[in-house]
Amino acid sequence: MARRLTDLVKLVIDTKKDIRVAADLTVGKGKDSKYILENTNVERLYGFDIQKEAENQAKGLVGDDPRFKFFLASHADIDKYIKENLDFAIYNLGYLPGGDKEITSKYESTIESLEKTLKLLNKNGMVILTIYQGHPAGKKESEELEKYLETLDQKKYEIIKIAYPTRPHNPPYIVVVEKN
Repeated sequence: MARRLTDLVKLVIDTKKDIRVAADLTVGKGKDSKYILENTNVERLYGFDIQKEAENQAKGLVGDDPRFKFFLASHADIDKYIKENLDFAIYNLGYLPGGDKEITSKYESTIESLEKTLKLLNKNGMVILTIYQGHPAGKKESEELEKYLETLDQKKYEIIKIAYPTRPHNPPYIVVVEKN
């Protein structure tokens, strides 16, 4: 079994071979974007991040792949940039690794973004959220996301949570949402 959460995310992505249009809603350093571009049949990948540093790092990692369209914007504004349905979306919440730990994703914009993303999601489309609850903003974001996810119609969405319950210090976890 994969021990790192990022390895588990890759295993889940690998189950989705029918990804044509996708969104990386928290691009960060670009590792998820690069994996999606290299390991799926994606034709368009939209990326969002609010930090210029993230844009520079991601574009450096991804290169000039014409399928990747980056927006220096909040993921809450997804509906202003994406006018087509999505097969797949991914969030890696928290802060930019190696960056300013005071700049974190916020539950308000994450939930707003997730609501809009779910509306854009095709039938059988998937959203993966990697949630880091080991810092104060992440703990609050985790709590509010859990409350929001509980409100989703179980006839429309299947939700799976992958966690490490025996690991100490509020370990990160994954939530996978699939649209029926």
